[in-house]
Amino acid sequence: MKERIERLKKLTYIPQNDIAWLIEQAELSVKQQEIIEENKRQQEVTVHQFRQAQKDIQHLSGDRKRYKQALEKIITNLNFAIQVAQNELDGAAE
Repeated sequence: MKERIERLKKLTYIPQNDIAWLIEQAELSVKQQEIIEENKRQQEVTVHQFRQAQKDIQHLSGDRKRYKQALEKIITNLNFAIQVAQNELDGAAE
């Protein structure tokens, strides 16, 4: 490819097939640039989605911790209520 470019630079008259090749290369370059730009855009979207997912996970982890603590308090209170009821039943049976 470099050889062909150097040869074209030296010509004052450029043959039709060389012009066609130049046009083809230019079109290919434009398509490649469009693909690169689209890939960058998709990468930015993916990074944004990943960061949002991280925030969601942190939020859900915090919710999970609060729910677990609340459930542990409920279980402790229920165990206490069961023990009180059991003591009352034991006292009534005596």
